[in-house]
Amino acid sequence: MAWCLEAAAAAASRARPEERLFHTVDVAGTNSFVHVDAVTAPARIRLLRNVIALQNHVAQWMTALDDTHMNTRGLVESANTLAQDLQQAVDVLVKVETGHPLDASILPPDSAPTPEELLQALARGHVQAAETAYQRRLELLSRPDAEPTHWLVRTKPERCYEARNQEGLIVHSWAALPTTLETELATWGPTPGLVKIEYTPARPTDLPELMAPSQQELEEAPSTPHGLACDADEEAYAAHGHAQRAAELLASLRTRLRDDQVDDFVNARVHQLNRRSPQLPDLESHPNRRVFADSVSAAFTWVDPTTIVRTPDHTAWGTIDRPGERAGSVWIPAAIREWLTEDDIPYKLRTALTAGHVQLLRFPGPAGPLHVMDVNGCHRTHLWRVLDLPKIFAFVQNVPLPLQLTPFDVATDDGPTDEPEVVAAIWKGLLAKGILRGTLDRPDSPLPALELDWVPAQWLLYPPDIAAAYGRRYTEIYGPRAWEQCNIPADAFTSAAQWSSWATSAPRDEELRPRRSLQRRTQPE
Repeated sequence: MAWCLEAAAAAASRARPEERLFHTVDVAGTNSFVHVDAVTAPARIRLLRNVIALQNHVAQWMTALDDTHMNTRGLVESANTLAQDLQQAVDVLVKVETGHPLDASILPPDSAPTPEELLQALARGHVQAAETAYQRRLELLSRPDAEPTHWLVRTKPERCYEARNQEGLIVHSWAALPTTLETELATWGPTPGLVKIEYTPARPTDLPELMAPSQQELEEAPSTPHGLACDADEEAYAAHGHAQRAAELLASLRTRLRDDQVDDFVNARVHQLNRRSPQLPDLESHPNRRVFADSVSAAFTWVDPTTIVRTPDHTAWGTIDRPGERAGSVWIPAAIREWLTEDDIPYKLRTALTAGHVQLLRFPGPAGPLHVMDVNGCHRTHLWRVLDLPKIFAFVQNVPLPLQLTPFDVATDDGPTDEPEVVAAIWKGLLAKGILRGTLDRPDSPLPALELDWVPAQWLLYPPDIAAAYGRRYTEIYGPRAWEQCNIPADAFTSAAQWSSWATSAPRDEELRPRRSLQRRTQPE
């Protein structure tokens, strides 16, 4: 029998394309984003996948017949289209078999559903599951012992919103669901917590057909400052007197610094920054590599530069990897000299900060956010850090927590080969300690997927060297109490090894105590 199979395989390898048509093989475990084992795959999935293989051979066969006697290009296109439709049917069945949420109420009661009907039921099921997940997240954020943050929300077309809180912060959002928006607003305060929202007009009640944004919604989403009204930043720029304070400090430079002292001042300050608070490792804006999330929310606001922990241009403060006059060693001293001789500092300041906005990504934490540079404002951010100015005006986009992720989503491209397994072990430990809230799809697997309800800071989900670096900086900025009230000892971030050891250790009784509420910071962001 083995000899017969080998002979058949040899014959297939020598056959012309049209003759190989009948040498098909069982491919039930391939050609799918979600793996279904070939041995255990349901018969209908195995059958469909083999039909796809057969259909692809049909297309090859007809291509071989395409010569001067017959033009078969139209037939080949039809064969390829049918193969694509069959592949879509397989993908739909795989999602159903692997437990994706399904709204069965819209399926025909007396007949088997078509692939299109199953796709619609899957889309509706995804929306319903997301609504439930965001409701859970809101409940975890709603601490009864804390005063809620009040928001006035104006609903706009294309699932867009404009929200204002009692401190005057205006947040522009696109959100797939109202509960998604409410979860976002709950993380925009100085500390995450309970929100009380008044909608004008009324809060949308009907769930959308799809979570994903339409093309029109993508264009309306506030993902860049250019998409907002031209005067949207005026009120935010004038808020709380930050611009006046910055202008006063810049004016005072000429009483503290002479032209011939600038270079030494910059060198000393840069050395101090890189010794005390060096730039942190890269942290993706979203664990799934910038996949469009269920919400986009952004605001023009004043930010403490010490909370900006990374720029994309280089790894050291004061060093900007540009040629000539744009290099940090040239541009920063030249910019300081300009401020020393400027007559109209308020006008120059406004122009510097609003003609092309600094753009930051905001990562919420238990006592306040950290920020990383996005795509604009590297030179000004370095300058503000060198001058130790208390606030910088920026367009800030919040980075929401995903609902699902795998260890591979946060693993670094050049990290150790076992990094995903290390990340998964940390997730399991944080779940046991109650720090991380959610469920693992396969708890006994070394590489489970996480259905995420809540975590105090997104970087805790990352590999231990990144989590420890961000945790230490967070302690330096906000103090150890920020972590202690999450039941995390501040010294857990002493090193990557220490964080990994603490996170994966069995929880002690005192670590399972209910977490106390955090005191809100009184100063606005």
